[in-house]
Amino acid sequence: MDKRLRWLNNLLCFEVAARHQSYSKAAEELSISQAAVSQKMRQLEDCLNVRLFTRQARNMALTAQGKVLLASCQRGFSDIVEGLNQVQEAPVEGALTVSSTQAFCALWLVPRLIDFYTAQSHININVLGSNRVEDLNDGKIDVAIRFSTSSTHLHRPSLVVEQIGDNPVFPVCAPSVAARLSATHPKDLLSARLFSLAHENRVNWETWFESAHVDIHHTSLSKTEVTSSDLALSAVLAGHGVMLASDIMVGEYLKSGQLVVPVDFPHPVSWKAHLVYLKNSPKHKRIKVFCDWLKAQMPFDEPGGKTG
Repeated sequence: MDKRLRWLNNLLCFEVAARHQSYSKAAEELSISQAAVSQKMRQLEDCLNVRLFTRQARNMALTAQGKVLLASCQRGFSDIVEGLNQVQEAPVEGALTVSSTQAFCALWLVPRLIDFYTAQSHININVLGSNRVEDLNDGKIDVAIRFSTSSTHLHRPSLVVEQIGDNPVFPVCAPSVAARLSATHPKDLLSARLFSLAHENRVNWETWFESAHVDIHHTSLSKTEVTSSDLALSAVLAGHGVMLASDIMVGEYLKSGQLVVPVDFPHPVSWKAHLVYLKNSPKHKRIKVFCDWLKAQMPFDEPGGKTG
């Protein structure tokens, strides 16, 4: 056996540190100290007599040799995990932890879980609502439902990323607000109280007005930023203003007449829905049952029944 394989524990630590490009994040994932990560990396570099990392500001960037070793480690560990999963494959029965945004969990997923339990009573779903992009590699989350304007940045070697929907975004408000605005053109919403997601730089009011050729450079928008779409929805349902939302989030309210589209002008950027899970999860049978159910549900809520 190659004597360098005695450093398997260090190689495991290296894979985590290289994946995060951070010793502190690696320490958090591995539940060890940052000093311990640093020591293991020094030991590995001394053993191999190569430099694996270079410090760039707060990040630990990989050298050319480090990139080669990372790719090899990820392939090797993936094969090991696949073998372990074949030995320890979980049955269909059991629990899954599903993560998505707070708004999607509250407005779409949780209200529909009763239908899932009716069809699949042998699988229990635990729901984690979070606006953070949670790391699936720590094993705490089995399936993530993520919304993004692009799929590219979601891809990781250890993950399956499946686009399942493309959700157009429209302005919505209460009927009383629409009557008051009497809007016939996007510029008519300049006088409204606008609700927007904080730190969202693509699906926002500025880009919506720009796509409609409405000049807002000399206009101060009456805009309230919130951290989750369900917060904006509660204000909009109460008649306090207008929000940008996809049909998957507010479709039921549009059907019931609690919300209306004041100006039928879509945002130029849509939200893409993705299912994300580990390639080598031992719960793959359980995950498939849940994902198949979810994909069967979503086309009925998407405009035009579009799926990815």
